[in-house]
Amino acid sequence: MFQKQRSLYLTLICAWLGAILAATPVFYFAMPGCSLADAFMESAAAWTTTGIGAYDSAEMPLWLSIFRSVLNWIGGVGILMVFISIFKPRSFMGWKLAAAEFPGPNFLKVETDFRMYYRRIVEIYAGLSLLQFALLLIAGMAPADAVMTALSNTVTAGLHHINNGVVTSLSLPIKIIITVFAFAGSVSAPIYVYLTRRKWKKITDASELFFYSAQILITTIAICGFIEAFHRGSAVLPNFGAALMQVISSLSTSGYVISDIGKWPHACMVIIVLQVFVGACSLSTGGGIKVGRILIAAKTSFKNLYRHVHPRSVRSLTFDQKPIKSEYVASANIFIALFMITYLLGALLLSLDNVTLAEALSYSQAMITNSGISLASLTNAGLAVRFSAYGRTVLAIIMIAGRLEIYPLLMLFFRSFWRSE
Repeated sequence: MFQKQRSLYLTLICAWLGAILAATPVFYFAMPGCSLADAFMESAAAWTTTGIGAYDSAEMPLWLSIFRSVLNWIGGVGILMVFISIFKPRSFMGWKLAAAEFPGPNFLKVETDFRMYYRRIVEIYAGLSLLQFALLLIAGMAPADAVMTALSNTVTAGLHHINNGVVTSLSLPIKIIITVFAFAGSVSAPIYVYLTRRKWKKITDASELFFYSAQILITTIAICGFIEAFHRGSAVLPNFGAALMQVISSLSTSGYVISDIGKWPHACMVIIVLQVFVGACSLSTGGGIKVGRILIAAKTSFKNLYRHVHPRSVRSLTFDQKPIKSEYVASANIFIALFMITYLLGALLLSLDNVTLAEALSYSQAMITNSGISLASLTNAGLAVRFSAYGRTVLAIIMIAGRLEIYPLLMLFFRSFWRSE
């Protein structure tokens, strides 16, 4: 069993590192004056769907921007997921690799029959991309931009190809289309499988989707409240629409700036950045801790508080009206702790690159959530201009850790992982 699990994680990390290293020379030779660290960071950002870059999007040739968007789509859906759906591996690794690569808590992967679903999931994301492309063309977007937007936005990779992710100048119909599909990409993929199979009961029981939608709505209302408190007399409906679009961009970890938030109170920006930690739904293309894990942590906290008041009570934790095994509860809570430790360690390493503490913390969060959006650059272009070659390499490593959900990368540093048993 140990050998199988080790082979599983080695295959996963080798596939991702190999893909990132394979694309690095493309950026290195295509961009004049590009260093290896810059190229490595661009490749890592593309594969991990992190909306940040080492170079201004205006400097990139059109073919390179399209290439970057293609990497966004494959990386968002999953390198091994796409490979498996095409070549149909028959070994034990097939469905387990797909489940390990697609971000989400382990208990959800067990509950979901990925052996039957992963091929359909790839097809669903392809269909969403084609639909978004068609709608963007109808809305008046140029064909090349529509292709790149459909590829990147469907998998919550941001819109770095449009003014480095600052898309405030787009028309309202295009903004609405982008917002809808960013939300669609951040929803748990099995929801779409249930839709195609008309399993309405499973959809209505999806507590994570309900919590995620409620989180978006409550955050939007809170931001509108702060805007009204600091700017009395401003138009409520336009503010609500602008806040809703920006909140979806942030919580889905797409990371583009779609509203003129430079005029918002600072409290609004803090709320947005804190919400990025939570991120999207489990088993989606979005990053972050994942709503499912936050739900489990919240339920664990409430259960412990309840036991302090009622010591003899016996209450089991449930998710989607099903009991959760204790090992899965522990796994979800431990992951949150590891996520925050990795975030702080990343900030420590970035602080060695002659940046302020606020910038180090902010960019580490942006990388580990794969959003590319940070308090230090929330109102500016998604560029890593403040960092040296060392800093950009660290940024790339944090991106990879966030995309692979930390465990595969951490295991490489344990001696026991390399021993035969």
